[in-house]
Amino acid sequence: MVKDQSVLKYVNPTFTIQRREGEPIRLKYHMPDQEVFESLAARTRPCILEREPVYLDKVFRSVTMCLGARKMSETAQKCFDECKAHFAHLRDKDGGTSYSIQMFDTNDVPQGEPMSDLLIGEAWLYSDLVHTDPQGRKAEATALSYRDRYYAGTSFFSQLSIIIVNMLNLITALNRDFGFGIDPKAWEEQVVAADEDSERVAENMYMLPQGTQIPDGVRPKDMPNAVDVSSMTETAWALNPQQRATIILCKADGQLVDRFHGIYSWNDDKMTLLVGDTFICELGIGQQAALPAGFKEIEVTRRVFKGDPTMTTKVWDAVKRADLMIGVIPRKEGTAYVIVPFRENQVHVENGRMLVRSAVEEDHPTGGTSM
Repeated sequence: MVKDQSVLKYVNPTFTIQRREGEPIRLKYHMPDQEVFESLAARTRPCILEREPVYLDKVFRSVTMCLGARKMSETAQKCFDECKAHFAHLRDKDGGTSYSIQMFDTNDVPQGEPMSDLLIGEAWLYSDLVHTDPQGRKAEATALSYRDRYYAGTSFFSQLSIIIVNMLNLITALNRDFGFGIDPKAWEEQVVAADEDSERVAENMYMLPQGTQIPDGVRPKDMPNAVDVSSMTETAWALNPQQRATIILCKADGQLVDRFHGIYSWNDDKMTLLVGDTFICELGIGQQAALPAGFKEIEVTRRVFKGDPTMTTKVWDAVKRADLMIGVIPRKEGTAYVIVPFRENQVHVENGRMLVRSAVEEDHPTGGTSM
């Protein structure tokens, strides 16, 4: 409300009188969204509490002490004096009143003294916002409806917000001009959560079974059953077992080079494999016309996801040494084996496309590979 200056609309309480033929007149109060305004009131409340270091009377005295014999500009002095005067009205309730409410009994006899909007607004703070028992005349205002208290509170805290913003701007300028020696961190210290605070960067993150106790001196990554959820592959392995694929890299004679976790998706005539967060392999496994016998088109794209750089290096090193990649994919019908040769004599280039001799075999018994 302060940033978009909508708070200015509520400094002076307003309402609309509505007249309709044959009906009593109606008053339409202009009030802000309650949830938003309660947030504003809660943040500005410390500035009216004497025990708080940001109590505005303390702020005024501090500015005067920091200036000493020095004089601020005429414009700055006018701003300073107006802030002090407006705060005095809020604090003492003896001026600045926009309206007042007088209560009467059923015989039209006045009950007590008229209550100013400022008094009623402060009663809303204590009785409705912080839920404490208001004292003195503020307690009398609790006899009014919640609408009346909230309506008065919108004016009270809108005025207070304007005073606070004006004082912040004034102190910023005075500190620049006179060097008050305010700690530079005071201008940068975070006091509210913004949209950007809903995100944070995590270099590594691990998931452990609920209730796991991490012993002193033990890293989460070294715990049994730890899942590196900063890895897309490992996260899918843990949360979506149906996407699991075991990737075996081997020599032409079957000698194992290494094996890695992978995840796959199989949609119609295309299978996509993500290998160790390092590269994506897309295989056309449906009917394809005009391809040499025994060839299927395969697109291999390097994708390095922000995870463990050591794993990425390990995967690429194994790819360079391997002649063959075998993807072992458990399915309800059995185990599917995706076989992708890597060597140049098994690659055919036609019309700018890279075709790799490959095979996709299904319905093998689970565990049918000895690698």
